[in-house]
Amino acid sequence: MIERYTDHAANERTFLAWIRTALALVAFGCVLAKFDLFLRLLAVQHAMPAHQSFASTSQVGILTVLTGILLIPVSYWRFSKVRTALNETKTMSIALAKVEGILTIVLIALCLAVFAVLLPAVTG
Repeated sequence: MIERYTDHAANERTFLAWIRTALALVAFGCVLAKFDLFLRLLAVQHAMPAHQSFASTSQVGILTVLTGILLIPVSYWRFSKVRTALNETKTMSIALAKVEGILTIVLIALCLAVFAVLLPAVTG
């Protein structure tokens, strides 16, 4: 039997949740990057002037994809740190709050950027 199995299983579940989040960011970024194409086709079909925010939508999409890609090694690093701490016999402190705080700020900034770019395109 693996010592502290429930702790290791919880660490693995957390790692997989981080990976799911990273993959969701990559997928959402791809959707954003292609959203400008949809808006351009819509503008052509309805003879409407094209919005100026198409390039911004693509840039925010690419930034979201890059954030998702960068989140994968960060999540593995976090998983490894916690696994090492779980395998130690002595009590350890893991300073991961800074990493998670920075990632939270980055995700909030991305959400605000998506909102700022898409709002003019949607309200037209």
